[in-house]
Order: sequence, then structure tokens, then C-alpha cells
Amino acid sequence: MGWFTDFFRLAWGFFYWNARKTAWKVRSTRGRCPCQHPSDSGRAWETGCEALAGWNSPVRFRRLCPLLQRTEAGLWRCSVNRSDVRPFWGRALAFHGGVALVLYLVVTLGAFTFLRTVGYAVTYPGVLWPPAWKKHPAIRAEFFLEKYRHASAAGDNRQALMALSTAYNLDPRNYQVGLLLANLSQASNPGLSDHVHQRLINEHPAQAAAIAQLWLRALIVRGDFQTIETLAASRLQASTDQAAVWMHALLFANLRTGNGNVISTLRSSPHLPAWASDLLSLHEDLGTLTPAAIPPRLAAIASNTTDPFSFFFVCRRLIQLGHAHEVITLLESRAGLLRRRDFVSLRFDALAALGWDSILRNEISSLLLADPTPAVVELLATHLIRHPDSARLALVFDRLAQAPLPDTTENYPAYLALFCAAGVGRDQPRLDWAAVHIRTIARVPFRSLDIIGRGLAKGEDVHAENHLPALRQLPFETTYALLDRLKPPPSPPGQ
Repeated sequence: MGWFTDFFRLAWGFFYWNARKTAWKVRSTRGRCPCQHPSDSGRAWETGCEALAGWNSPVRFRRLCPLLQRTEAGLWRCSVNRSDVRPFWGRALAFHGGVALVLYLVVTLGAFTFLRTVGYAVTYPGVLWPPAWKKHPAIRAEFFLEKYRHASAAGDNRQALMALSTAYNLDPRNYQVGLLLANLSQASNPGLSDHVHQRLINEHPAQAAAIAQLWLRALIVRGDFQTIETLAASRLQASTDQAAVWMHALLFANLRTGNGNVISTLRSSPHLPAWASDLLSLHEDLGTLTPAAIPPRLAAIASNTTDPFSFFFVCRRLIQLGHAHEVITLLESRAGLLRRRDFVSLRFDALAALGWDSILRNEISSLLLADPTPAVVELLATHLIRHPDSARLALVFDRLAQAPLPDTTENYPAYLALFCAAGVGRDQPRLDWAAVHIRTIARVPFRSLDIIGRGLAKGEDVHAENHLPALRQLPFETTYALLDRLKPPPSPPGQ
């Protein structure tokens, strides 16, 4: 065990004896030499080494101080005069540097072995080289992503969500993982979903518009109208892009919350376009005007506004208030202001409200002369949710039976819209027909579809939040129409 104890004496001695020698040299070699026997002469080859006391091997001590030499007589003596004794810091640095390097290699090798055993896809250079450590969170995140994939494939949704959450926390810069977590957690943990959506918007400003759209879809199907108000208000102030989408969401939610502070605060924002401020003022005024004063005010705005969404919003409100005939007239005089889809949507709703069934069926038939497209199907399904009618429902479904949309993911929202229209229309055979296509595209049993279909047929007695999360890929306009039926706002003034 002599070598073992000498090793630790060596490690300590490099600092101790070099420090004492350095201090002695600083004092210009005055006083007693720290390492030579004081009783000896102090001359080379005659003076013994006091520092050697306690060492098992003088040879090992020479690694600390090479001035110790063996005489021809076999005695260990200092090879320099007292005044020439000096420290050897270079040897100290080499020794401790070497020991530190060996320990570092051993530790990193152990860490590499452990991480590979656990399953992390690390390389030894990546563990050995400290600048490469910044990549480790992403590597660990990939490990938990793999755990998520395995748990998801096994149907263990709880473990899958935990693994996905850990992966995102380890690598929050991974935009796609964040989106996936926000989407999957919206049903089981809406608070987490909202937190992740907001974090993604803050950390990925270039993608904020797209993220906000996805978040809006999640909030709508959950019926979280207060958060919709907050999100829509922030997006309207952040950018004028898609302002109509966010204004629609804000007004739709505010009709249900009645939160006047949100509207008044936003209306005074300098970042809003003029048409948006005017529309917010109108929205506020509709709550204070007498029932008789509302339709003329709406008609005046519809006749003069140059903003497409303001015109659309006002016409929709006029239809709700029973003034569909005025809307027909406005559409004829201002048809160029709207997109074709919005024009047709308003016209069909106005015709249905007026009870002009023959004209409406003819126009629907004309629209269906060509093979139906997803956009046309979504428009008609949304109309049939707002204004259920068995004859018009049969007309649409019979045409689709002749020219069905392909069972592809691109057509999934259209089939969901048809399913909802059939449910609201209480048409079980056509409900089943749409469900077959939905299950074919989804490639899952989707057993809850039957429950959802029965729930839709019950109308206002049903909690929308029980069903819409499963149908979160519904088109926005269809979702709004479904919520108007399942979870309507208080009746607006004048109704």
C-alpha cells in the first residue's frame, strides 16, 4: 500500500512544498530552507531532505522534486546548494492536469456508457466535448419522442402525453413537437394546451398567425369564449392579416360572454383598421338601441360600407332579425363586394328565412350540376345546419351518392360537415352514410360518432362541448353554425 499513500502525499506535496519553496524564494532565501535538514551544511550532495520524511519511496518523491539525488554511497541528498533550492510548479501542473484529464475521460466514458444504456442516441465525442453538450437536450427530447411513439402505438395515451410533454420541455425550440403537444392535450388538459399555444406564439413570432388559427380551432370546439375574446383581441392588434377571421371570432364569442370591456378597450386601439373600429362601435350600439332602431341602422351600414366582412356581418344580423328580404336586395346591388362563397351563403340563408323553398332548391341544384367540390359541400352542409330542411338535405346527399368526394384527408372536413348536417336534420340513414366515409378516412373505429349523431339530433338540450372536440377538424363556418344551434347566445335586441 506504500504506492497508494505516496500517491496522495505526491498530490498534496506538489502544492505544499512548492508553495513553501516559493515563499522562501520571495524572501530572498532568508531564514531556514523549508525542505533541507537544518542541522546539515546546506551544501550540495551533503545535505539531507527533510521533506522526504514519511515517504515510502524516495524515487516517488523525485517526481515532486528532482533535486533529490542518490550519492555514490547510496544516500539520498539534495543535489544543489541551499540558495539554489527552487519550486517545480510545472511538474505540479503536469501531474494534476494529467490526473484531471484521466478522471475526466473516465467520467465521460461512464456517462456515455450510461446514456447509451438508457437509450439516448449520444456519441462519445458529443459527451467528451463540452461545447457539444448544448445538443444534449435535443437528444434527450428525441428519446422521449420515441417513448411517445411507442406509448401512442400501444394505446397508452396517458404515458404518451407525459413523454411528449417532457420532450417539449427539454427542447422548446422544436416547433412541431409543441404543436403536437398543444393539439393532443386540448381535450385532457386544456390548461396545458393553452399554455403551450401561447408559448409557441411568443417564441415563434414568424409562425404566430398559423399557431393562433390552430389555437382558435381548439378554443371554439371547447366553447372557451373568454379565451377566444382575449386571443382575437391580441391578434387584431398584432397584425391586419386575417383581420376578418379574428373579428368574426371576437364578435361571435362576445355575443356569448357579454364582456363590454373587451370591445371598448379594443375599439380605442390605434392598431385597428378603421372598418374594425366602426364594426366594434356598431356591436356596442346594438346592445343599447331600441328594437325598432336596429334594422334601419344595419341597413344603412350595409348600403355604405366598403368592407366585405362588415357587409357580411350586417347582412347576417339582418337575417337573424327577420329582414331577409332587405338582404336579398342588398346582395343584388352589392354583389361585387363579397367573395362568391360568402355571397351564396348569405343568399341561401336569406332565401331559407323567407321560405322561398322552390327558388332555393333550384339554386342548390344548379350549384350541384358539376361534380361537388369540398368547398361546395361545406357551404351546403353549413347552410343545412343553420336552416334544416329534409328536402334540401336529400337533394345534397342524393347528388353526393352519384358523385361522392374521394375518401381522402383533404375531404375529411367536408364529410364531418355533412355528418353534422344529417344529425341536425335527424336523418339517420344519411348520418350513417357520412359516418362510413369519416371512419374510412380516419382509419379508426370512431365509436363516438354514433353518440355524437344522436346528440346532434337533440339540438339545444345538448352540451356542445361534449361533441365538438371530437369534430375539431370541422370548417370554421360550420363550427360557428353548429354552436349557434347547440349553444346559442342570448337573443339579440329586436328579436
